[in-house]
Amino acid sequence: MTHRFYDQLTPIIGHRGACGHCPENTLVSFETAKKMGAEWIETDVSVTADGVAIIFHDDTLNRCTNSKGLLLNTPFEHIEKLDAGSWYSQEFMGEPIPTLEQLIDACERFQLKLNLEIKCPIGWEWETVEAIAPVIRDKWNPDWPLILSSFNKEALIAAKQLLPEYPRGLNTEAIPRRWQEQLEQYDCQSLHFYAPFVEEDKVRAIKAAGYRVLSYTVNDAAEGRGLIEMGVDAVFTDYPLYMGAALRHVQAPKPLKAASAPMAESA
Repeated sequence: MTHRFYDQLTPIIGHRGACGHCPENTLVSFETAKKMGAEWIETDVSVTADGVAIIFHDDTLNRCTNSKGLLLNTPFEHIEKLDAGSWYSQEFMGEPIPTLEQLIDACERFQLKLNLEIKCPIGWEWETVEAIAPVIRDKWNPDWPLILSSFNKEALIAAKQLLPEYPRGLNTEAIPRRWQEQLEQYDCQSLHFYAPFVEEDKVRAIKAAGYRVLSYTVNDAAEGRGLIEMGVDAVFTDYPLYMGAALRHVQAPKPLKAASAPMAESA
């Protein structure tokens, strides 16, 4: 049985807010996602050199700010002064990189449910989750939906120990042959995969085994409809208004009984 928060999933999740319209992972992107009808957003959390949890995707500052260098080597005193908007458009000049606290405040203000992806360099998993955990415990309403996810399996182990009350999603590209073994090993209740690697038989098997399935990053209406129709629970999209309209009347298949689930494939 999956965590109760999954019962509140909607077919669309705003990817890094509404990053087709705004600079990704910024407060304006989260607000825009809400205005476009998204009830859920996905965003990325990492830490600075001095252990401040911030909302940022990349290992380096190069792509999405007016600075350069490794995020993990940069103190928050420098991070908080950066422009994280003008790379996207001059309209967003001066948009800051949010802290995790500011993200949580925004989720409360806009009533957004959250998939928080843990991003960290290999070897820095525990330090990252140790910075994130106290902020979530102090600021997040434990009754409001929050899913923690990561590609980094050591980060999922850390999240299970430090934030056990929140469900976890395993991020992959292709759906693993041993998907059930991996979901059980890391005590995850959902699998999040890259849409072009979809395999309908595996999606149905994962669902029948009682897990949830989410897919990224889906910006084509036909692709989104096909995924939902085969049983994918939600798609991450850069364009929540467009995708929400495309999926409004799409019907997901009736759930299979867990007892009828086929065995996971062996390698």
